[in-house]
Amino acid sequence: MKKTFIVLSLVTAFLISAATLSGAAFYIYAKKIDTSLDFDALMSSRGLTSVIYKLDENGNEIESVRLHGSENRIWADLDVIPRHVVDAFVSIEDHRFFEHSGVDLKRTIGAALNFFGEDKKSYGGSTITQQLIKNLTGDDSVSVKRKINEIVRSLKLEKTVSKNEILEAYLNTVYLSNGCYGVETASEYLFSKKASELTLAEAASLAAILKYPYKYDPVRRPDDNVSRRNVVLARMFELGKISESEYSVAVSEPLTLNIDKTKSNYKTLSWFEETVIDDVARDISEKFGYDKKTAYDMIYGGGLKIVTTENAKIQTALEKIYANESNFPTSGVLTAPQSTAAIVDSHTGALLAIVGARGKKTANRTLNYATRLTRSPGSVIKPLSVYAPALDEGLITWASVFDDVPVTFEQTDDGYTTWPLNNPRVYSGLVNVNHALKTSINTVSVKILRRLGAKNSFDFLRRLGITTLVENRRTSDGKTVSDISDAPMALGAVTDGCTLYQLCGAYTVLSNSGEYRKIHSYTKVYDRNGNILLQNANDGEQIISEESADIMTRMLCNVVTSGTAKGMSVSKSVAVAGKTGTSGADRDRWFIGYSPDFICGVWYGYVDNREIGNYAKNPACTVFDKVMSEVYSIYPELRSNKFKTSDNVVPCLYCLDSGKRPCDVCSLDPRGNRTEIGYFIRGTEPESECDVHIAVDYDAEHGGVVCGLHSANENTKKVALVKNYSRSFPCPVTITDAEYTYRFLSPLDAPSENDSEAYFQSLQKDSEYFGTSNTNAAFNRASRFIGSGSPAPYEADDEIFEDVIYRIFGLKR
Repeated sequence: MKKTFIVLSLVTAFLISAATLSGAAFYIYAKKIDTSLDFDALMSSRGLTSVIYKLDENGNEIESVRLHGSENRIWADLDVIPRHVVDAFVSIEDHRFFEHSGVDLKRTIGAALNFFGEDKKSYGGSTITQQLIKNLTGDDSVSVKRKINEIVRSLKLEKTVSKNEILEAYLNTVYLSNGCYGVETASEYLFSKKASELTLAEAASLAAILKYPYKYDPVRRPDDNVSRRNVVLARMFELGKISESEYSVAVSEPLTLNIDKTKSNYKTLSWFEETVIDDVARDISEKFGYDKKTAYDMIYGGGLKIVTTENAKIQTALEKIYANESNFPTSGVLTAPQSTAAIVDSHTGALLAIVGARGKKTANRTLNYATRLTRSPGSVIKPLSVYAPALDEGLITWASVFDDVPVTFEQTDDGYTTWPLNNPRVYSGLVNVNHALKTSINTVSVKILRRLGAKNSFDFLRRLGITTLVENRRTSDGKTVSDISDAPMALGAVTDGCTLYQLCGAYTVLSNSGEYRKIHSYTKVYDRNGNILLQNANDGEQIISEESADIMTRMLCNVVTSGTAKGMSVSKSVAVAGKTGTSGADRDRWFIGYSPDFICGVWYGYVDNREIGNYAKNPACTVFDKVMSEVYSIYPELRSNKFKTSDNVVPCLYCLDSGKRPCDVCSLDPRGNRTEIGYFIRGTEPESECDVHIAVDYDAEHGGVVCGLHSANENTKKVALVKNYSRSFPCPVTITDAEYTYRFLSPLDAPSENDSEAYFQSLQKDSEYFGTSNTNAAFNRASRFIGSGSPAPYEADDEIFEDVIYRIFGLKR
């Protein structure tokens, strides 16, 4: 009963429409319904398939993936669609298309009458114009109102839009099975060719699908498609669109499909492709002020052409490494940590490859840990936030010396808490900038930051694309948080964290001679008409000097050869610079490294922010080593042991403990020769000689500093200790070099008798500590066998010598 009612309603609609097209009754009825039609708006909102391309090694564009929402559609202009394709659709669907004004009265009446008969030769009642309106509006309800609306809209449309425009829109919106909309999409999927290359038989096969897309689907029901195809060909011959010989050849041609599954309706996108989508959506939002939904709708339905920076070989290699669990170090825990990696062109900032998580990617729009997960970067941020800007400002050089001792002491009920702590928990004493960076000493990073200024550091990172930093924020509990402070800028303990993606981009300032290049995953985005919508011009910004970048790279090479990242196999054949990072409480491990060609960043940790566990070596370094070794096996011709250097950077000898030119006494240091070659911007090399080392007499037989006024004898030798008068702590502090330090001890003061202490520890006041090396026999202990009193010779410091004289004679200053 219900079916009969629907059929009768539709027939009624046809009859009313046909009978009253020119009558007043139809006009009055049509006035009561909305027949407005914004053709341009409807066309722009249709789901046009966007295509992502990558470049081969010759710079040729290769299709990577197609993006579409509910409809898979590639637009083809009418002038590139062959005439026989147009004729196939027009002949079978609306052979009087070029004669009527939007509605074919004869066809409409005939279609209505056929509902009562058994005539199977019907070609349908709707014109191509009417079908287009139904496709555009999505309104296919069976009702009189809808049919009248469609007819009136067709008549209006034909008055404002040309026949060719209607035909082009129609051929690009019709559904042709298998998730394909339009002749171009269906042609590429079914025959692996463009619509411009279709044969007559293939064109007829596409036109055959229209009547019932499921029944005449050439993939599922090829015989039915051929049968209907031959009907289309017969109609074309009947109308004189093809010759008899053309008809005979076409109907005898077998249906030969060449399915291109890459053009199918669904594909698991790679990590790279999803990164591109996110980057394009972000840039569309920023440039045009659209919300995120609108931006993503443009990508999935706007017919965009996106040209990416992907290196297919490197991307494939990276995905294989991350799909193989044996490539990841373990620490004996049941649940393995996550990891992510990205590879960037060292000079351009172009993203070449990226993986967002371990394992094979099996779904779309999963969380990409490389681009979306923000975590504390730890020490991996130090070269960017502290060392590079301070070096460029002339606040430090390679040889600048800092005392690796606690910066602050906080009194608690249990004593004092020192800050910052190093990892490992050791204070080394006097160290130069190169050594501090190489071994990632936290105290030195804080002290350099205080010279530089936390706000300057913050602004510097912002210029490098680290956008997740917090300048000032009020929390829900009324507190204020800011990354403009010691811990965030010097140690990487930032409020919201950073992404691996951001950090890899920021490192271009070091790998590219001081010129920052914004990280980018695409070069150009074209709209559906071929106009440039977005473009990464990739203009660099000189953030630091070429000389500063050169020196930073040399120091970061030392991190890899003899510092916290030593032991990499790839560094034996390729120059590698980089920095490790460990977040507070050991929750994240990082390594950002670069060669003359590539930047590679690796993060290793748990998404739920738990401790990562014990590893003999930073696991991020292990993964980096595997990845870069594989990359250079793909491009062995790129192997190089040299970075680009500046002619304005020169080598110079300096003393490790003073940062000045070595003097004769430096070689007497009991730890060995304390001289080293450093690299300096021309004109900033150390000029004055070391005044930190001082020679003292030492008990060659029993050990210990010779105290008193005795002269050297056969049992003494000259050794050099390091003057350090700055240490004064409220609690005991263990310092590695404390046993090699010197302080003047007057003849009026007795040396310490404790062998684990320096001879001058007796000068400590109540609740004052100079620091010790925590050894049973300190090198600078007092000799018990030769003299007592002051080390000889006297300190060559007039002020201290005068103080001794004043004290001996009881004088006041």
